[in-house]
Amino acid sequence: MFRNARLMLYFVIGCLMLAFCVTPAAANGQSNLAVWLWGSTVRTQGAEAVVKGLAENHVTDVFLLVRGTAGKADYASAIAPPAEADKDALGDMMAVCRPLGIRVHAWFVFNQDKAYIDLHPEDSMWHHGKANTEFKPYRMEDGKVCPMSEAHLGYMNDMIREVLENYDVVGIHLDYIRYGHMVYCFCPDHVQKATNLGISVDRVREVIFETSYASNANPNRFFEAYESGDADVVAWVKMRQSEIRGAAASMRAVAREAKPNVIFSASLMPEGALVDTNSFAMCHYGQSYEDAGELYDLVCPMAYHLDFGKSPAWVGDVARGTIELVGSDVPVYIGVQAYGNKADRDAVQEAIAAGLEAGAEGVALFRFGTMNEERWSAVSDALK
Repeated sequence: MFRNARLMLYFVIGCLMLAFCVTPAAANGQSNLAVWLWGSTVRTQGAEAVVKGLAENHVTDVFLLVRGTAGKADYASAIAPPAEADKDALGDMMAVCRPLGIRVHAWFVFNQDKAYIDLHPEDSMWHHGKANTEFKPYRMEDGKVCPMSEAHLGYMNDMIREVLENYDVVGIHLDYIRYGHMVYCFCPDHVQKATNLGISVDRVREVIFETSYASNANPNRFFEAYESGDADVVAWVKMRQSEIRGAAASMRAVAREAKPNVIFSASLMPEGALVDTNSFAMCHYGQSYEDAGELYDLVCPMAYHLDFGKSPAWVGDVARGTIELVGSDVPVYIGVQAYGNKADRDAVQEAIAAGLEAGAEGVALFRFGTMNEERWSAVSDALK
């Protein structure tokens, strides 16, 4: 079945090349243009239809989701369960994109994998606890994975190695390479690790309670404790940061070993790029932009201004802050919101313009499946 499909794809490649005679935007003197693309979109629309849209709009890079939060593989994997039997979205995209010069990056979600957790519940992330659990920690049941899990990190590394050994992708792109909130993770292993480091976990839990759950909760309490140098809070935050940095470094080493010239990149939450929200980012996500500058060859801060209730100018602020923190040697593709009812032509065009004017080397649109004629037109005008 794969063979017949591939023969059809090879025929389509020739048709696409004749039809478009397209060169990537960067080759035309424009900024790099990337899109995040779900594997499910490729499976439903077909690689040839997807790449037709990419080529028409001068897309240079595709971050193709090959393992998302469900934990299913959109490539031919001997390790992870398939998203759909006898489907290979990555292979199909590679076959059509390479002749057109469109770069494909394999996009992996890190800290959430429902299929893996169903088999390994011991690696689940644990919540601080809510009123319905008498504020006792409890195991998450939605597929969230503890970033401290060595077994899951090994599983991730195996998949990265598998992709790089079997597909000629240009890059590995990480997402969810962070904690989702300050309330994670209070699994037994984390509690023991923190205790061994001399951290009072009870003190950390107390400050989180005072921040989020007390009748007179102060939503800034945890950040204030961190900024004022509370020893236990600072040590806890640094422990989580070290885990995120260590996991990324491990995956980078595996990727480099499998393919020395691989582009190792990541999507970053935007708050860490800005001085006034940096503590927020460290306390919630354990994600440091300074670390990112040492770990990644390319970063994509997700400056989705409409979701954050910000103006397009904020996108430029995020881009400038990112460039300053990661260093001038690390290219920045500013992540632009291209989804939701408010993401009209002006919103998309102004966000792109703000990011590029601030010095970003490229734009990353989230996501291909939500793009329409109006949004593509906005992108084209912004890149002129």
